[in-house]
Amino acid sequence: MDRIKPLKSFVKVYFLLIAAFFLSMVLVYCIPASWIQSNVEASLEVMENEGERPLYAFYRHSAIVDNHTDMLMYESLLPSDQYNLVQASVSINHYPRYWHGYQVILRPISILFQVQEVRYLGMLAFYLLYFWSAYLVARRTSFSCAMLYVLTIASGYLGVVATCFQYLTSFYVLFAALIVLLGRYRGISSMNVALFFFVVGMVENFFDFLTYPIITLGIPLIVLLWMRAREEQADFADNLKLTVQTSAAWGFGYALAWVAKWILAAVILGVRYFWRSLTTAKYRMLGNEEEPIDRIGTIRKNLKAWMNVQDEGLITWSKVVLLILVIAIILVLVKKLMDKRTVGACLPMLLVAAYPYLWFLVLSNHSQIHFWYTYRSQLVALFGILMFVAGIIKAKEGEKT
Repeated sequence: MDRIKPLKSFVKVYFLLIAAFFLSMVLVYCIPASWIQSNVEASLEVMENEGERPLYAFYRHSAIVDNHTDMLMYESLLPSDQYNLVQASVSINHYPRYWHGYQVILRPISILFQVQEVRYLGMLAFYLLYFWSAYLVARRTSFSCAMLYVLTIASGYLGVVATCFQYLTSFYVLFAALIVLLGRYRGISSMNVALFFFVVGMVENFFDFLTYPIITLGIPLIVLLWMRAREEQADFADNLKLTVQTSAAWGFGYALAWVAKWILAAVILGVRYFWRSLTTAKYRMLGNEEEPIDRIGTIRKNLKAWMNVQDEGLITWSKVVLLILVIAIILVLVKKLMDKRTVGACLPMLLVAAYPYLWFLVLSNHSQIHFWYTYRSQLVALFGILMFVAGIIKAKEGEKT
């Protein structure tokens, strides 16, 4: 019974969130289509003129704007006439395997604004949350760690991210997760961190299109591991256990929220939609004859996009300089390590840094087709390595440890 009791809070939160997700979608579909139709149609015209995957400034795969998905998001704001209110909120124009949680924001805001204004408001919200989360990282860890966080996020082509709706959602969840974690966490007994990551996984699934969801687990977890190592005298075993528990909680939250949507679709629209979703999930993991899985090739594609490798295989000098600087810093500081306990407690950060590549191996089909945006999952790898180095180096006298 003692082992079952902690699960009650997870079950309670799970059903409450699923109910909230479902009801929020139904409520937002109470908005008549006529209220938003003119703004939606004008927005679609703007994006169609821009093209499905426009390139600005950088002209690399890593800087593609995904107008194709943004147009799909706008098209789905206008429901099919064949469904009633509840069915329409689940079907999302025959695309029911995702929750499409963005509609909770995009549908009401489209009453007043077209895509140009919505992009501007989305960009403002992005930077406000970004700076707020960076401030909290600085306050709870150190200024140096905050700069590593800022560098990591900035390396994902923020000029592109901040104006593409599909790219924004996972960052919004990430920033919100960090703000809550750093605002409430005061030691391992101050909050149920496993339940927290369970909720983060569910919320990410509500908004996500399999874009780069792993950042909502990896980056907050790395910050948490740093605080445990430097502030709470945790050792390797403590932080490894925490890593396993929180990662499993996030994974279950993400997967179970997804399954719940499939079940709702089956109940409200017909059981065939559950099997279609299951077939699609299998395809994303195993591919098919027309698009066979190349798991190593998937990792290579995402690495090349992240490192800004050109088509002929040349790495741009900006990345070479960054790599040289990182190596130089490590060599300069290698003799200033913390004690063995702290070094050991920081080691699980390197495990978390490997999460993007585990994600690419499991969901290879999606990651090999859409590598030009899934590569941002590797922000977790960069942040994990940088924070590991920051965690094992002695702070200067007077600095926060």
